[in-house]
Amino acid sequence: MRPLPHPGVSARESYLACIGKIRDPEKKKRYEAATDFIDNAASRFETAARQLRMDVLIPEEFRPEDAGLEVPLRITSDDLSVKLYKQRMSHKDSPGRVIYDRIRLAAPHGICPLCSVRQVKTLDHYLPRSVYSALSVTPLNLIPACLDCNTVKLDVHPKSEGEQTLHPYFDRVTDVRWLRCEVVEGAPAGVRFFVDEPPEWTASMTQRVRRHFSVFQLAELYAHHAVPEMSSNRSTLQMMKKVKRGEELIRSHLAEQARSALVADLNSWQGALYEALSSSEWYCSGGFESLAN
Repeated sequence: MRPLPHPGVSARESYLACIGKIRDPEKKKRYEAATDFIDNAASRFETAARQLRMDVLIPEEFRPEDAGLEVPLRITSDDLSVKLYKQRMSHKDSPGRVIYDRIRLAAPHGICPLCSVRQVKTLDHYLPRSVYSALSVTPLNLIPACLDCNTVKLDVHPKSEGEQTLHPYFDRVTDVRWLRCEVVEGAPAGVRFFVDEPPEWTASMTQRVRRHFSVFQLAELYAHHAVPEMSSNRSTLQMMKKVKRGEELIRSHLAEQARSALVADLNSWQGALYEALSSSEWYCSGGFESLAN
């Protein structure tokens, strides 16, 4: 997971931008009456997010028809999660599209911060809009994401501290090493990626990283990308094997690739991959020969 700076747009600004060009006076009045409700919901979300306890937020309190308001609002969850978000924020040329694009384009190099592999194509709601409709256009609840990460997560939301996935705006897990890889000996050679929690992590942090790893299917994703990466290096390793002290040369070559990748990203799948390959006596002594060209 790659951290992101906060969007720099408040929930109130985003909400007012989305409803700003509503032409029907009665409809606009209904949405305007919900502004404080939206703002308060966003404040509660931000407080919980900074404490990394989004699981304590009660879904009913974020749905206008279920919130038990003293003065009931005349908008529904569908008005917020479908009509507002889909028609007035994510839709091309909609009034909130500028904010949508600003958030979507904030990921460095356009890489999805949730998987660190694929290209950003959309926005993911950290807490799903179908469950927490008041957060449908709240910028801190919107994360630039690839289509796959947005799809596999579906409407999953945390019901306990350990069920929370990582949040790019609030979690910082890039300054310590936790992604590892091991070689699976066989024909063809394979690899397995896993979370190796640092000793300084709390049990809760370990659970959350493992949860993130599982929900977004990162072990499978990284292994899928590792296979062609390994195969593309097969001929180079075959040539190295032919020279004097070839196995030592292979090990050194793979270790240097690992160092280079880990300097750029301490938890890159490439760094973990090449570190595992360089440490495998079986692989360096000829296990790579089992790979297809």
